[in-house]
Amino acid sequence: MEATFYWFAWSLTVIAVFFIQRRRLKRDLLLVLGVFMCTYDWLSWSPNGQFYFHIGILLVFGTYLFISIRRSMFDYFWPFIFSVGYAAVWMFLIVHPVWVKFPGVSLFLLVIVGLLRMFVKDVSGQMGLWVLANAGGTLFAFLIFALYQKEGLIDTHAMLSLSIKGMFVLLFFHGVDQLKRSIRKKRKSISKGAAFV
Repeated sequence: MEATFYWFAWSLTVIAVFFIQRRRLKRDLLLVLGVFMCTYDWLSWSPNGQFYFHIGILLVFGTYLFISIRRSMFDYFWPFIFSVGYAAVWMFLIVHPVWVKFPGVSLFLLVIVGLLRMFVKDVSGQMGLWVLANAGGTLFAFLIFALYQKEGLIDTHAMLSLSIKGMFVLLFFHGVDQLKRSIRKKRKSISKGAAFV
């Protein structure tokens, strides 16, 4: 689990440094990645403290990204809706762990990311929605399991790894979109008689 987290975190760091054009998004993403890499196992002696610390950072970061662009009033319900859905899926997988071994589970992440891209068009809003859904869903699941004294079933490291993986996939799709846009622009300029460079 730890190796997976750091692999995705360093990959995101490279993407942020070399491929993200917007300075603000680059700065914010690098700051949060740095905090997560430094504090991944920081409060291992206090699982609840570690959980609340990471949830707090995810909630603040996700909210900051999501509200960075003005949205319609209806769009502000998406984080809550996705959080409830995320909590339901996560609790189902914890109660029935055999489904985690199912070969198509990793493709489920692509489906969810595709849904996020349908509802929110800008990349920072998509990342904010993903992070808020992760943090909110994990918090809901934690509170529900806490009613039965089973809050230890929620793994902070799994939550952080899934957050990082989702951001990685979102940035990958964003890069593909940027590449398609630049190819379209070059084709238009060629069709207007400009030299291909």
